[in-house]
Amino acid sequence: MVLRARRREYDGWLIVGIVFLSSALSIGTSNYAFGLYVEPLEETFGWTRTEILASLSFWAIGSLTAPLLGRFMDNYGARLLLAGTMALFAVSLVLRPMMTELWHFYALSFLQFFAFSGMNMLPAGRLVALWFPKSKGRAMGFTTMGNNFGGLTVPILTGYLLAVATWGSAFVVTGILSFAVALLATLFVHERTTQRAASSQESESSPATTGLVGLTVKEALRSDAFYYVTAATALGSFTYSALLPQISTHLLDQGTEDASVVTLLSLLAAFGMAGKGTFGYLAERFTARIAMMLSLGGQALLISVIAAYPVGIHLWVVVPLFGFFFGAFGVLMTLLLQENFGLKYFGSIAGLSGLVVMIPAFAGPLMAGASFDYLGSYGPAFLAVVALFVTAILLLTRVKSPMQRLAELSQE
Repeated sequence: MVLRARRREYDGWLIVGIVFLSSALSIGTSNYAFGLYVEPLEETFGWTRTEILASLSFWAIGSLTAPLLGRFMDNYGARLLLAGTMALFAVSLVLRPMMTELWHFYALSFLQFFAFSGMNMLPAGRLVALWFPKSKGRAMGFTTMGNNFGGLTVPILTGYLLAVATWGSAFVVTGILSFAVALLATLFVHERTTQRAASSQESESSPATTGLVGLTVKEALRSDAFYYVTAATALGSFTYSALLPQISTHLLDQGTEDASVVTLLSLLAAFGMAGKGTFGYLAERFTARIAMMLSLGGQALLISVIAAYPVGIHLWVVVPLFGFFFGAFGVLMTLLLQENFGLKYFGSIAGLSGLVVMIPAFAGPLMAGASFDYLGSYGPAFLAVVALFVTAILLLTRVKSPMQRLAELSQE
């Protein structure tokens, strides 16, 4: 029994480790390293900043497909979802050197973001809650550290390949690594936890919702909390589309040295990892809602400083601290949904909630690009996002958890 328990614990950490790597490659490539490709693509094809940044708007496709991918995961589990979407992401990268027209770039970006939610948020939310039910805040913090680990390592790898080879080589190498993670998911990811294996009838063919607790999709849609949480997370998601991909180019454009920007970007990612672990713990102690409000407030304050003062020694404090508060958003977004709606239909509910994220996914890059092209800086777009974060905090003050109300009723 002891050996079996240790084996299951080992399996749990191995599985979340694979999700960690999946998140690192998908987020690291799509968000953190994206800015490093901007100038090479400008030089190769003559595309404008707005045309290049518009490719990030295909993140909206990921929002549209999230309900389908979430439903698929609820029905068939996380392994098939993670392996399939990671392979699709890899294909979208290895074909980049063959591009000759702008529409090729957009078509491959469509393919890239079609699979996006299936590589990080959806499998992370399900697998962490299944394998670590008593410490899911901290375990989720570790798992989603993959986002920031990708931010720390993928830009370094990309920058090296851009220096010694070509932008096409950088895409191909990242694609090969993504294929490797898809293979790991196929071989090692499973959901046979102690609780789900308690029944002798439990197997991979059992319904994926067996033994799980949570609201149905209809119950979630009838609650006010669903709409407040959805709106708040959508507004907070502007951090991915309008802030993160543009921070490096903003600092470069305003006069910060190249070497400093690369180091600052790495520090942002490293502190983001610390933020995930810290805020995961805070979510366990004080609820994910309160932790999310703190995360958004910290981001709003610090991005205001970055927008107004993009050059100076203060950046060595401000940028890492922004990473600390920003890094928490990814883990808290998932925990907030679980806190309010449970795990049983997490995939479907998270997918429906994620539909609204297509608004910041589409509008964020265009807003940033227009800010640069027409106003000469990303600063105005950054300040507009600050206002959106404040609005999200106000919405979260209105949230009352349906799961908490159900627990209270069951005790009466």
